[in-house]
Amino acid sequence: IDNLTLDAHPIEQAIVIKYHVDNARSHRSSECQKLVNLKDLNDDVDVRQLADVVMEKCTIIPEGMRQEVEQILYYLQNRNKRASKFGSYIELFYEETAEKNRGALLIFELTKTTANLEILIENETLIGALARVFREDWKKNFDLATTIIRIFVQFSFYNQFQATLSHHKIGALCMNAMEYEMKRGELWAAEAVNADEKTARKCRLAIRKQQTLLAACITLLTNLAHDINVELKMVRRDVVPILLKCLSFRESSELTLATVQFLLKLSIFEENKTVMEQGDIIGKLLQLFPIGDVELRKATIRLLFNLSFDAKSRRRMVSEGLVAHVAPLIDSDAKALNLLYQLSVDDDAKAMLTFTDAMQLLMRDLLTGNGSEATKAILLNACAEKRNAQLVCGHDGQGSLLMDAAIDGRDLMVAKIVRSIASHEGPTQDMFVVRSIHPLHSTGMMNAVMQEDENMALGLEFLGTAALIKVADWSRCVKLLLKCCLYWVVIMCGTMARQVDAARNLVPLLEVFLQLLHTMQEDDEFVVQLLYLFLQLLRHRELANRLMGADSALGAYVIDLMHDKNPAIREMCDNALVIIGEHSQEWARRIAAERFRWHNAQWLDTIEGGVACDEGAVMDDDYLPGMMFDDQFDDGFDLGSDEPLY
Repeated sequence: IDNLTLDAHPIEQAIVIKYHVDNARSHRSSECQKLVNLKDLNDDVDVRQLADVVMEKCTIIPEGMRQEVEQILYYLQNRNKRASKFGSYIELFYEETAEKNRGALLIFELTKTTANLEILIENETLIGALARVFREDWKKNFDLATTIIRIFVQFSFYNQFQATLSHHKIGALCMNAMEYEMKRGELWAAEAVNADEKTARKCRLAIRKQQTLLAACITLLTNLAHDINVELKMVRRDVVPILLKCLSFRESSELTLATVQFLLKLSIFEENKTVMEQGDIIGKLLQLFPIGDVELRKATIRLLFNLSFDAKSRRRMVSEGLVAHVAPLIDSDAKALNLLYQLSVDDDAKAMLTFTDAMQLLMRDLLTGNGSEATKAILLNACAEKRNAQLVCGHDGQGSLLMDAAIDGRDLMVAKIVRSIASHEGPTQDMFVVRSIHPLHSTGMMNAVMQEDENMALGLEFLGTAALIKVADWSRCVKLLLKCCLYWVVIMCGTMARQVDAARNLVPLLEVFLQLLHTMQEDDEFVVQLLYLFLQLLRHRELANRLMGADSALGAYVIDLMHDKNPAIREMCDNALVIIGEHSQEWARRIAAERFRWHNAQWLDTIEGGVACDEGAVMDDDYLPGMMFDDQFDDGFDLGSDEPLY
């Protein structure tokens, strides 16, 4: 025997023993179960002595599990006590109204302990009695009806208990009660207006109790609507119009909260939203502001967010001043931030943002690195309004910080915000002129030619921003712009030259590239890219003949740069000279002679004057003073066997 476990029977007064038995013949393990019935277990039984009896009669239970046996016995004994209490509580439901109310309150207290819920819901007599009393007495006694509904609410929080509630048609009872009470409430309200003070006071008291009952019913229906089929049944019984009427009863915060929460759940369906809009839900929700209750405020914001996807509803929210109520909340409520984004799509909302603290709050979050995508999106929409763009730029260098966030952070959304600001003429463009016009050009060009979509989009945003700056001194920027353009054109040509068909079309432009090399010789990065282009052209055998004639200027330029201080340039030259030397013996002699001349000069300087070599110069031991060359010389620049020349 192994894997032995003990548990209390869910209904009977018994211990369930489960274990596995190994069969030596079949080499299989079978699962077995035994029940230890404890029919005589009551409040007077000594649990420890009973545990001794159980251990004695059930020899398969090991001694080490004695404590577990005692715990199960204690549980069964207490459950038995509770069951006997339930019976006495149920009997109260057959007494007068006061006793019924006392019984309901006692049951309600039990439901506050989660461990009791399963025992209570399994008691068919109890649930049936509660449903019967509610059906018979809810019109006569609000307190009793409210307590019973609250008992059902405790069960409805758990999905596994909702089937039992549906079986007893608790949801239908709630709908009936709500429909009736809405009509009765209207009559009481009308009567309170025209009646004497005493009658009016009674009507107002009845209405308050009625609203408490309605709040409990709505909470129960909200939980039961977890099942979409149940929710559809409620919708077909016009639960949405009923809720909209309840939304007008603002005296009860409990009822308002329950109503808004249920409407929030229903608002995910377009059909329900249409009914809500027809019932003026926007106007009723806006009348709730300002909302002090945090839970109600959050639920209302979420409901308005769901409704804000309709353009007509969104315009209504803006026109009735919702922006001013939502703007202060964005610092503490993410849903308020999302709602403000929805509202900021409207042009009137953009103008209203100017008169709130929203712009300062949004910029603070953005510049401190805490800004979400919604934060950036609101700023992007808001900066379409010139006054908001001026607020973003500020007087303390805030605009420059925004530029830094866009360029250094490579943030596309922030780049869009910057471009939106740049679209406005006037003081806001000054921040671009002072510091940012050159970075915009260079960063824009650098990213615009990259293959990645994100980099390209970022580059285009920067270039688009620069194109909007009308007050810049463009005469100073032209050279930089042309240089950036040429630089990336050369890089592109270097890539193209790797393919022989494209390289053929580039050969006629050799003089242009050489002139560019002469012009940009002080810019090492530019020179490296041009040398890379030449190297790719030389790798094609058929093109090398055209490029490396006896009077080729290309070879002369490469030889001239072979001793440059920049290691990247020297590396490019060395690679090119290897190919040139392999191609032509004449050029090989000239290369070797230049190398000899250079190293001989270095050696003479060292011997005669002790002058150190230039920093970065390369000494080549393959070429020593006094070397003689003939037609069969070997310049030592052969490529490796695993490195093809062409």
